[in-house]
Amino acid sequence: MRTLTLFAASALLFTHLWGNPQCYVEGYSDLIASADENGLILKDGTPLPYRTETPKTSWSEKIDNADLATQLIQRYDVGGSQTPPPYLFSPGRLRYQPFFQALYGKDKKEIEKNLVTIAWPTLKGSVKLPVNKVGGVDKKLTAIGQEISKLPKADRIWAEGATTYAYRVIKDTDRLSMHSFGIAIDLAPAKTQYWKDEAASETAKIGYKNTMPLSIVRIFEKHGFIWGGRWYHYDTMHFEYRPELLAPSCVGKVK
Repeated sequence: MRTLTLFAASALLFTHLWGNPQCYVEGYSDLIASADENGLILKDGTPLPYRTETPKTSWSEKIDNADLATQLIQRYDVGGSQTPPPYLFSPGRLRYQPFFQALYGKDKKEIEKNLVTIAWPTLKGSVKLPVNKVGGVDKKLTAIGQEISKLPKADRIWAEGATTYAYRVIKDTDRLSMHSFGIAIDLAPAKTQYWKDEAASETAKIGYKNTMPLSIVRIFEKHGFIWGGRWYHYDTMHFEYRPELLAPSCVGKVK
């Protein structure tokens, strides 16, 4: 029985889209010209390999050495309910950094050339936030803000304290945060939850916590942003633009 349980858990953890590099074309149709098992070709002609030779057996190897195939191995689920994710199931945390550098800027200087300012709604008006314009990320976040501004005050309060661009690495890693590319936003930092407040190890057993209302989450997902609250390694304030995981033929079943 224990063997079957472990097998089932492993199958769930690595439910994947290995055979579907088209998720990238579908998600970034204005930026990616083609994709197959050999690699991606961006519309500016930049080639990117679909798989790299670096070993990716353990979870730490996967998260530290992800490639474009690894980036899709966990299917992101959307929907109107939220259940605690299975052990190590964090779709979207496995990221191939050169992919984001090719799209949004290879370094801080190049990224900042692509930043524009948007108005983000607050209870007292709005604040200005820097966001990447490549692929229309700025327009999508603007649309999200407009929809959130129509929600009841009890929900809108969760969009307070917003932060976007900050060129930095993720805490305790050498990997660039998605905030470094101007494609992520954090909301209500004083009221939300982060897994590292409970455990330091990537493979530690942790209990799930969340207070972010799904009315906010659904709006973000509608516009191509995934939510860190759907991760085992929960980061419930965090949203990032990852349309390859939300493309209609690639996203998980609606709950």
